[in-house]
Amino acid sequence: MELSPEAAVVMFAVSNIAGPLLTQLLSRRSTKAEAAVEQVPVLQQRLNALEEQESASSQVPLLVQRMEMVVEGVNEIKTELRVVREHDSLLRLMEQRVRALEVWRAEVVPKLDRSVSETHLLMGERNARQLQHTANLVDPQKVARPTP
Repeated sequence: MELSPEAAVVMFAVSNIAGPLLTQLLSRRSTKAEAAVEQVPVLQQRLNALEEQESASSQVPLLVQRMEMVVEGVNEIKTELRVVREHDSLLRLMEQRVRALEVWRAEVVPKLDRSVSETHLLMGERNARQLQHTANLVDPQKVARPTP
């Protein structure tokens, strides 16, 4: 295939223009690729730093959750301590009442014993008087005679 002189000139002009242009485009592309390759470790470091920050920020809510759990536990313990204090105060009140009853009993028991003794003595005297009175009422002759 033969080329016309105009086509050859055009091809020569295009090759003189297109060759350096393609070479320049390829060199730019290679420099950009080399720059990108050089930035990979830097970008990887930045990515790692961002991941660490994200994991640290995700750990904060865990820490907050743990603190909330601790606060809930402390509140439960405070509530239980309050109940224990209330029971303790009731127990002390009951112990005071028991001691007061024991003191009262210690004072009353000797008095009751003395009252019981005196009551038995008086009842015995009353019974003895009733027997004497009954004996005085009964006619001794009727007691000695058998009844038909």
